[in-house]
Amino acid sequence: MTRWERRWAKQLLGAFAPSGGPGLAPLPGEVDYESAFVRMRRHATPLAALGLRVALWMAALAPLWLWGRLATVSKLATERRSALLRQLLSHRPFAVRELTLLLKLAATMALLGTPSVRARSGYDSVQAAAVVESNVRVRLPVLAQLPANDGATVLAQAQANDGVTVNAPASDPPRFERKERTG
Repeated sequence: MTRWERRWAKQLLGAFAPSGGPGLAPLPGEVDYESAFVRMRRHATPLAALGLRVALWMAALAPLWLWGRLATVSKLATERRSALLRQLLSHRPFAVRELTLLLKLAATMALLGTPSVRARSGYDSVQAAAVVESNVRVRLPVLAQLPANDGATVLAQAQANDGVTVNAPASDPPRFERKERTG
């Protein structure tokens, strides 16, 4: 990675959770975003590493193509970087949203990879992170293979709530049938 890519990574990933912000915002200098990004690229598949690099360049040059401003993220204040990332996360093209989400994932890994932030988050404490409900029951569909009258295998899925069944001979794609309840 080049020197300016390292700087962009640090600035962009840091803008997802700026220091001094609300909630679990890290302290200034507490999270090493640059090392986390480099480590993610190093241990990723070649295609994933390329995706991280494309995401970085796309977001770093976003002020130019999104706002028409002749600048990179390095020239923006932290608040403007955060606003830029929010705008990219809701941008119309799917690729822009997903590449920005990839950067957000890298920032999350950097945050949770920092022991002090992880300890403050309560991530490792199950009881602190969530209230466990008892006696929760979920009805799941039952799948069974039944022999059909003509000898072909039929896949039947019966759900007690809505009476939907799927009937398909082994060689044909499934057909969905809704049976009305009687009585």
